[in-house]
Amino acid sequence: MYKLNRIQKNLYQLLVELDEICKKYDIDYLLAGGASLGSIRNRRFMPWDDDIDLFITRDNWNKLRHIIETEENVLPEGRSMVYKENTPYYCNPLPRYVNTETTTIYVSQSLPAKSCGHQIEFFIFNPMPLGEKAKEEYMDKLHVYTELLSPYFVVNKRATLEEWEKHYELYEHYCQRIDEEGEEKVLKELEDELQQYSPKFCDQYCVFWGYNKHVYDKEHFQLESEMGQFEDGVFPLGYRPEGLLRSAYGDSWMYIPEYEEQLIHNAVRNDFLPFEEYSSRYLPKINRESIFEKCKINKRNNAKVYYNRRKVEMLIAKEIVAVGSVQVSKDLDGKDDYLRSLLEDKNYDELSAEFGNFTDLQNIENVFKYNILAPISDKNLATYLFSLIEQGRYFDASKYLNAREAQDKPLNDELNRIMDIISICHEISVARYDLKDVSLVQSLVDEYEDTYDDLLDIYRARIWIMENTAESIDDYKMIDELCSHVLSLYPFDGETMAFQANAKTKCGQKKQAMKLYRKSVDHTRNGIIWQKVEDESGISRMDMEAELIEELNNEK
Repeated sequence: MYKLNRIQKNLYQLLVELDEICKKYDIDYLLAGGASLGSIRNRRFMPWDDDIDLFITRDNWNKLRHIIETEENVLPEGRSMVYKENTPYYCNPLPRYVNTETTTIYVSQSLPAKSCGHQIEFFIFNPMPLGEKAKEEYMDKLHVYTELLSPYFVVNKRATLEEWEKHYELYEHYCQRIDEEGEEKVLKELEDELQQYSPKFCDQYCVFWGYNKHVYDKEHFQLESEMGQFEDGVFPLGYRPEGLLRSAYGDSWMYIPEYEEQLIHNAVRNDFLPFEEYSSRYLPKINRESIFEKCKINKRNNAKVYYNRRKVEMLIAKEIVAVGSVQVSKDLDGKDDYLRSLLEDKNYDELSAEFGNFTDLQNIENVFKYNILAPISDKNLATYLFSLIEQGRYFDASKYLNAREAQDKPLNDELNRIMDIISICHEISVARYDLKDVSLVQSLVDEYEDTYDDLLDIYRARIWIMENTAESIDDYKMIDELCSHVLSLYPFDGETMAFQANAKTKCGQKKQAMKLYRKSVDHTRNGIIWQKVEDESGISRMDMEAELIEELNNEK
């Protein structure tokens, strides 16, 4: 098994310490973000991960804060808890548990200079009011509050242009109030409004930060929490935590991102020196209060021009698509029937090559962000989306279909059919991964398999049901036979290979099984399947991934 790097070792130690404190004082929290993904998919850190996030409700945070402030020696030596109420210039509603003997300095934390070591971040969840209109008003005020609180950067930068117009109008209103009534009074009023609701009279919680709409049903926090292994320990994940991950990361949450998509945070880091070795050198040379006030002015100016900047950004993205579409047209125009024949022959590699320039163009960040679609016939788009669905990538098909839906033109029958199939695949995925409900998955298969015969996601669901209900060698022989049929149609499917490898193991064909296990992890990036293979065969695809990442990092 791959070894943790120094940052991960320090982060894990912080997590163990916090877990002990929370257990001692009966405080509930949940693993969140990458730590939750790592626990559920592979029971460990993702090799590139460099932080840990936790979820905590407002009541539990208040309890933890009170203990830290009123009792002695709660935190171990070399540790601090940083939050806006105890740290000047720390304008962030997310508390951080910090190893003060290390350095991780982000630009936005260089002025407060306290949350600057390896750290665990708490995302605080507040109860929301009941009713859709009340919730909408609540979110509007929450977004404005976080924007007003932070002078260092635009917080709600993921808002759409339409959302930003409404957001900025309210933001400007409160800025004017701050100028007239004072910042402390206005922020306190907003805080009181946002924190007035009781868990007893709410059905949802939302995170107290930014425009990411992390709104979750109360049951995730109040019903019995699932526990999950993470490295050497076992930690709380919440009730049906896969639903939390799906909400945060989308339908592809179980898939390991490719190297280029792995998120690494930019910071000044030193695993051995306290951050005060750095901050003590620059803080005496600056006037923090003066810089802080200038940051506030700069923030308002940035917010004022933010809409125009994003509009220019969108126009540039449209021009990029206009230029790139010339090549896309050369690639695809007049090939409708040929491309459809590739689909019928299941020649996905050739299809992918034909659509290569189209997908490269569509996956440019701002093209994707603004739902811009390169000119492409509906038939050719449907051909490509069908190919993605047939490869078990309905969540990727959904991205391109969303861009097509945003166009001022109704969907044709084929695209509407694709929308229906995506919805079915989503239902099956939720039933299988989030709910783990064999009966529900079976009912969905029964409902859809006659209409959508040869749909890979239905085949996978059938095999999953059979494996979960298998009791005899004959049951595993039937799984083996079905897997052989599926692989005759979809010879690339690593998930089916992994199920067949297990069936062959149960039938005593261990040599064949090991070959299939090795092949399976090279043909899927589904982390759940990687862990299944590791549990059943000892082959760790995650260890291979860690070695590859280390090699690629060394080449930089």
